[in-house]
Amino acid sequence: MSKSQLGWVDFSADDRDRVKHALKKLSEPGTLDELGIGALRDGFADLMFPGFSTIQTRAKYFITVPRIIHDYLRLKPQQRRKISLQKYLAEQETDLADRLRARHAGESEKENGISGFSMQPGQSVSRPPSSIYWVGLRKWGIVKTAGSLNQFLQGIQSRSGSFGQAQGDEEDDHDAQADAHLIYIDRYVPTWRDDVCIRLTKSEASFLSEKIKAGPTYCLPTQFEMLMVRDQALEPSKASFPALAAWIANLKGIPQKTKDMVHMAQAFSELIYGAHLRFNICLARLNRRENLLKDFNERWEDWRREIHTNPDDIERWLLTTKVNLKPGTLVFLKGWSSAIARFASEPELDALVQRQARENKQERSVLNKRLPESFTWLGMERLDYRWFLVRTVLRDVQEGLAC
Repeated sequence: MSKSQLGWVDFSADDRDRVKHALKKLSEPGTLDELGIGALRDGFADLMFPGFSTIQTRAKYFITVPRIIHDYLRLKPQQRRKISLQKYLAEQETDLADRLRARHAGESEKENGISGFSMQPGQSVSRPPSSIYWVGLRKWGIVKTAGSLNQFLQGIQSRSGSFGQAQGDEEDDHDAQADAHLIYIDRYVPTWRDDVCIRLTKSEASFLSEKIKAGPTYCLPTQFEMLMVRDQALEPSKASFPALAAWIANLKGIPQKTKDMVHMAQAFSELIYGAHLRFNICLARLNRRENLLKDFNERWEDWRREIHTNPDDIERWLLTTKVNLKPGTLVFLKGWSSAIARFASEPELDALVQRQARENKQERSVLNKRLPESFTWLGMERLDYRWFLVRTVLRDVQEGLAC
């Protein structure tokens, strides 16, 4: 029997990035999307926190990747002709990982967020920081390009002549200097690798702060920098997205468009949280987990006492995020919202979520499986929209500026 293969027509760099992101999400733990609403969640996250993804770890990589490319462009022409930019980048990212591991040897991987921290010296990760952070480097104007990482690297290589071919040094140098203007760094430090650490220097933090400030106008990190409220956003009381949303609703100076965007994201989070609650109630009942049923039903009663969204809001969410949901998922969202608005019975609500899960996952739905004894909750709870990761990056900037 032949193996199945997945392919797509590659129309643009953005199309490629979206497909790679979607495939990556399928393999990430903790992102089980039984009800098929991940596209709308990601649509809101992309508006509020553009350039960030759940697999990024630290702000430092927004600095190191452009530094490595910039270093390559400063090599002598004959040196560049001995090694392609693609190979140079791969080698230097592996070397950087070795240096960071050695520098932070006494810390845990969870604490330092170093890519490939658990690997052996000289080993390279399957997806290096240049790939993980590329969209962010573009979004924040640190690399001036609309292309994918491969398109950018190949473009530089083609402008400096085919790898391995002889070319006049003067012409080669001119091309490298022109390409250097596509890369922005805080300042040129030839020996930056010698004492590199995962934390930002003051110069690097100031550079990132300015780049974020000049980012997409209505997104949250840009607004935090412009209004100089980053420190307030990072307070422990705003660690959850619902708490952040409540603060933004009353924040003076923030554009109404941003407030509306955050309000819609929070409304969607609350609406779908109720659906996931009913889904977990169904799972607990099917698996005869009476202890979980008691807890879930109490949470359901608390949720049901709140005022939830109007069914008409769903079209506004889709228009705002420009997300095209699967027809079945759109029918489910509208049906769920309408059923909540008219106080439908719990059996009717359970039938809605079970039908959606089965249609979305087919035979792979967990409704068809016996769950392990360790089961306590399956799927999403209240949505975070990558805020946890964004807090880490902004905290790196905050701490770097305090140096």
